[in-house]
Amino acid sequence: MPLAQFTRIAAAIHPDVHAIHIREKRRTARELRDCVQELLHRGIPAHKIYVNDRLDVAWATRIGGVHLAHHSLPVKEVAALSHALRIGCSVHSVAEAKQAANDGADYMFYGHIYDSPSKPGIPSRGLAQLQAVANVVSIPVIAIGGIQPEKVTEILQHGAQGIAVLSGVMKAHDPVGRVRQYAEKLNERR
Repeated sequence: MPLAQFTRIAAAIHPDVHAIHIREKRRTARELRDCVQELLHRGIPAHKIYVNDRLDVAWATRIGGVHLAHHSLPVKEVAALSHALRIGCSVHSVAEAKQAANDGADYMFYGHIYDSPSKPGIPSRGLAQLQAVANVVSIPVIAIGGIQPEKVTEILQHGAQGIAVLSGVMKAHDPVGRVRQYAEKLNERR
């Protein structure tokens, strides 16, 4: 997605979400910095903005946090370097979840919960595994992967503290309306 389109959608939905996660693996540090600056210019508070795998960009722009992938710097090393950034990471098993929590992660993404077009041919992990992860950590577990609004209640019933949605919002005909559908389901449980 072009960054101009991403920032326009992010600015429109930010009042209804807790975080805007920039996940652009092929962008340069400068492009990501420019994206963050545009989000800030559009009124999104810095504490709501997270960047995937780019600790340098997160520090330079003083945003809310950095989200680490399996190929990123280890959580423990990033946590030792930074007390100002929230540190999240993606996990795919109970063992990875325990390790991330022990190493100082502030939250984790777990998934993919349901079949997802972004993970073709890879079996979903499902609700039982989500519950198993949530049972062994004390930090928030955010479910990700193939989540539709009608599935939010069961996700929260299986231990997730929240959800992360990419294509379900960014590819929606009406992203604001779609975010509000998710928010309504999340707020029913809170």
